[in-house]
Amino acid sequence: MNYVPVFFLLTSVLWSYVVSQACRTPLGQRSQCISLYDCPQLLAAFEARPLPSQTITFLKQSQCGFDGYVPKVCCGPLPSVQQDSPTTQRPQRPTWPSADDGQADDVSNEDSSPAPQGQCGIDNADRIYGGQITDLDEFPWMALLGYRTRAGGLTYQCGGVLINHRYVLTAAHCVTGQIERDVGRLATVRLGEYDTQQDVDCLDGACADPPQEIPVQGGYPHSGFSDRNKNRRDDIALVRMSKRAKYTYYVKPICMVSRNIHLNVGNSVYVAGWGKTLNGRNSPVKLKLGLPIFSKDECVSKYRPLGAELTDKQICAGGAFAQDTCRGDSGGPLMRRRPEGVWEVVGVVSFGNGCGRDGWPGVYSSVAAYEDWIRTTMASTNV
Repeated sequence: MNYVPVFFLLTSVLWSYVVSQACRTPLGQRSQCISLYDCPQLLAAFEARPLPSQTITFLKQSQCGFDGYVPKVCCGPLPSVQQDSPTTQRPQRPTWPSADDGQADDVSNEDSSPAPQGQCGIDNADRIYGGQITDLDEFPWMALLGYRTRAGGLTYQCGGVLINHRYVLTAAHCVTGQIERDVGRLATVRLGEYDTQQDVDCLDGACADPPQEIPVQGGYPHSGFSDRNKNRRDDIALVRMSKRAKYTYYVKPICMVSRNIHLNVGNSVYVAGWGKTLNGRNSPVKLKLGLPIFSKDECVSKYRPLGAELTDKQICAGGAFAQDTCRGDSGGPLMRRRPEGVWEVVGVVSFGNGCGRDGWPGVYSSVAAYEDWIRTTMASTNV
């Protein structure tokens, strides 16, 4: 056997691997492209509060790929001084209308059904969906749900997606039950948000329109949902806004998934939102995460000993350490990108066993399974 070619082949493979892992940080320093969770400098910066806009930009510039679904960064220190540019004066965010101002837009027939094909699921750029921190204009259908507390303030505890000018799709547990008792009454929907710390969202020199904050006219949970069910059966709801959302570059509807679509184990799907990071605090910046579809049979077996008997109207996704929908909001979307580039919502964040626990996927309400309910509810409540 000739060992020389084998030696050179192995050397070539190893050298290719080393070179592929080498990188330069945004500061020009040579480093290695590693998991964000193995880079203490950048992980600490990501978990810091408040999170300055220049830190957000630096983190995005540091992203260098994925290890499976885990984001990788070119690991290195941040600049010694992190300050916002003094050249841009940020306008103040306007005072939003009260959720109980009694005003409502007239009924429109087109609000009785989801946005039609060709007018939904259109993102603003044909970008590669990498990294963890979203761009300013990514996922323009994302919504934040605001609750009126007993003290009279607003707190944002759930997410959802805009599906036409008037309706947001979310989870039933975000509309009724324990959240009303512990948090407060659902009052507003915020659209076009990116960074909850800022009055006006700016990134890399571009600034978004001010978010739209629209009073809630009504919340419609599925009649089969109950807090007492450990499996959160029928955990899906619609929120009707009292005013029609204005479609802009930063506010657009997502498409509904077709009932004929079948998700196979390992298919890539995405979640997004402002949910908890690994340190347990909510992110001020809109995040995204890629996940694989998890085997439904294995998922059922895992949750059965916990007393949660999953139904055929639920989807499982994730299952790897640090990859879970605690990183997105309850009620937020599980999304897929069609081959032609259009985005559709395939699930709604429902529950899981802890956050990012290895081997434990998250559970989602299947949008396809509830398509008839969604359309019927929209038609009957848009009067």
